[in-house]
Amino acid sequence: MEKRRILFFIGLIAMFLSLSIFANFGSIEDASWTKLWVLVGMIFSASAGLALVFNPEQILLNICRYFSGILFVFSGFVKADDPLGSKYKFIDYFEAWGIDEIFAPTALTLGIILSTVELLVGLALLFKLFPKLSSLGALLFMVIFTPITLYLALQQNISGKELVHDCGCFGDALVLTNWQTFVKNLIILIPVFFTFIFRRKFTDLLSDKKSYVILSCLTVAILGLSMYALRHLPPMDFRPYKVGVKLVGEKCSDIQIASNVKTYQYADFKNLQTGEHKEFDIVNNYPDYTIWEYNPDVEIRIVEEKLEQPKDSVKENIYIVDNYMFSKDGEDVTCNVVSDTSYVLMAIHYDINQSDKKHQADINEVYKWANSKGYAFYGATSSLDDAIEQYSQETGTEYSFVSADDILLKTVVRSNPGLVLMKNGLIIDKWHHNDIPSTETLDALCK
Repeated sequence: MEKRRILFFIGLIAMFLSLSIFANFGSIEDASWTKLWVLVGMIFSASAGLALVFNPEQILLNICRYFSGILFVFSGFVKADDPLGSKYKFIDYFEAWGIDEIFAPTALTLGIILSTVELLVGLALLFKLFPKLSSLGALLFMVIFTPITLYLALQQNISGKELVHDCGCFGDALVLTNWQTFVKNLIILIPVFFTFIFRRKFTDLLSDKKSYVILSCLTVAILGLSMYALRHLPPMDFRPYKVGVKLVGEKCSDIQIASNVKTYQYADFKNLQTGEHKEFDIVNNYPDYTIWEYNPDVEIRIVEEKLEQPKDSVKENIYIVDNYMFSKDGEDVTCNVVSDTSYVLMAIHYDINQSDKKHQADINEVYKWANSKGYAFYGATSSLDDAIEQYSQETGTEYSFVSADDILLKTVVRSNPGLVLMKNGLIIDKWHHNDIPSTETLDALCK
């Protein structure tokens, strides 16, 4: 009895340790080997804790079962949480193998099926629902995907060409190279293999009928999660451009941080349609030249503003962005976007030919609201000028566009179009095109 109590408390400590690691997992900046070993250690600690607390009679065997289950749940969840990310990764694989023209339309469906099955296998292993079948499912996953990752890693070494940047096993929560993915799979194979070999030692927790009911409910819940993420945005954002992250342009931030001063140059412009005169900051928010004409008769007004030092919470969530993240007419306008100390709104159309036009009128209303407030508003797309002009004519879109890489834009927001609100590089909020905010909501956010 005393031994059981000691094991119980050791198990609780191990579980608490794993939760502590999990709480700080996202703050680990090294997204390669260090983060992989931390993940493995975290899952092992949780597995050991669960085995010591609930199954001390067969500790090693249950550690293998819990380890396999937790890892499959984690891998399946990050995919179900972001089905568009899974779709893009499947397309990467199809393009690498030259079969994208045939299979690309199935990418989203395959991504949802994969995440659902993966999550169900993991949950079934954790709660001993059909343990013999779920252990076989886990082994099949590893037997299929381990050789694929080995092929990608060897191919990259031989040819020097990277067919697929990372496996997408853990979505954007953990991006691994092909060799790191292969090593990870070898590690996972050990507990999965032992769980399968000794599968007959596990007894079903519930009757078959109850297990079917539970798995059916879990399937509906998982599919519901994926559908919600498609119609809105992923409930949990593991990407570098999540809300609360401060984007810092390396080229444009050094001078501002050193001097702690930002300069505005206000010039007078005339509206070519209405004749209205209005001031615009030509350094940070140059107006659309097709609508506004510069008035050289009015002297440019220069204003210097002392910048606030970022709060500690923001300092811990800084993401350095590349030069030419955004460009216009071949000129880098990244600094204009991420260093503007006023509010900035950006409509993301990663491929304007595929943009959903149903809610474009709502985005246009937000643009008019931003104009009335003097806030910068940009459209961002990877599409060509002809496609932009045609889209603008069809939808009555008046805001001007900057150019950006389509992969970048798909990473910023999982919606086409989507809307992003920033201030001084800090991402304040993001919206799917089904959830474009009202001007009242924006008034409350932009106080």
